[in-house]
Amino acid sequence: MFRMSLMNQLTEERAEFTSSDIKRNIHIFQITAIDITVLLVPVIVLLWQEAGLHFHEMIFLQGLFVLPLLLLEVPSGSIADYWSRKGSLTIFHGFFGLAMLLYAFGNTFLAFAMAEIVAGIGLAFATGSDTALIYDSLLIQKQKDVDRLFGQIMSQRMTITFVGAAIGAILGGYIATFTLIRLPIFFAFLGHILQAILVYFGYREPPCMKAKSPKIAIGNALNGLFRNNELKLIIIFSLTGIVFGKIGFWAVQHRFVDDFFITPLQMGFILSGFNIVAATSSMLIRSKIGIFSYAYSFFFILVIDMSYLWALIAMPNLFGVFIISLSTQVTRGIRTPLMQSYLQQKIASNVRATFSSIISFTGSLVYIALTFVFEIFAFSRDSTLAFCGLCMILVIFGYLALQLNITSSKANPVLQS
Repeated sequence: MFRMSLMNQLTEERAEFTSSDIKRNIHIFQITAIDITVLLVPVIVLLWQEAGLHFHEMIFLQGLFVLPLLLLEVPSGSIADYWSRKGSLTIFHGFFGLAMLLYAFGNTFLAFAMAEIVAGIGLAFATGSDTALIYDSLLIQKQKDVDRLFGQIMSQRMTITFVGAAIGAILGGYIATFTLIRLPIFFAFLGHILQAILVYFGYREPPCMKAKSPKIAIGNALNGLFRNNELKLIIIFSLTGIVFGKIGFWAVQHRFVDDFFITPLQMGFILSGFNIVAATSSMLIRSKIGIFSYAYSFFFILVIDMSYLWALIAMPNLFGVFIISLSTQVTRGIRTPLMQSYLQQKIASNVRATFSSIISFTGSLVYIALTFVFEIFAFSRDSTLAFCGLCMILVIFGYLALQLNITSSKANPVLQS
């Protein structure tokens, strides 16, 4: 009787959730794709170097950023499925704004560590919440091609993110060069506060079956993961972007600054070029969602990522490093639209944010373990890259083995509500 009453209430709420609500949610989803934090990127390595940090300490800071994700991300994802995706996203922007403020006034490893931990707490509440909100909004329309439409929306969002990052990188470098090096960080603080207000007052939660409790949401998501090899495949694929992609991102900036003496303004233009390439690839993949083989696409991206890590060691000049870096921007642009389109078809509404949190948790666990290894043994940049390159080879073999298992299986159960 209670479940029948709940279903009737859900039907009534869906009838009240109009197409204008869906459009408004999509518009806010695309507006918040603009990552204001990118203003900080052209100057952050210089800030770390001014504070006397070594490369392994810079990577360790990112490990501290990941630590709250490790502790909070799965619980926060289940809370979003149980409580509110909009509320979780508001918390994310508020905490990230506070982290920017701490960075703006900090000048020591301890101050930067505090900022990274606060930012990590904020990000823990964001993972999967926005994509779950949008996918459930689209389900209200009951369109047959909801997966393709969602993939296109994700592609458009990533294009906006990369174009915004391209502009923001130049702006951040320009502002830091001709005014104050920390002024871009203050702008990043203001941007996150404004986005927190927009999310809280703008989004409308779509009616959907909520998790009965955070604990049940986690249990259902883990049960589906253990039963479904395709979800395991997504976990393996995600590790490369979360772990090794992040290490490569900081390593290439370290090469630019330490080996080639790149200035903040020059760094802004370089990062802008990276994001333009990523935006272009994301835009081009938009019409191909659902056409390309996910298995082959994922494998192609894995091979490019592995090659990039080794190339960062071997490439001797600035032009070579820049050109080889552009290849990973292509895969960076198509990674999220492909992965999210594939993922959302496989999971039920009441565990969408939870499962995304589990993916991020797995990446966080691996990343923080690696950063502790790098810190304990004081790995140099090239040692770090070589170690990660060897790990990528193992990841690729694991991916191929699992893909062969999936192909040979007659059926793989899909995670249901």
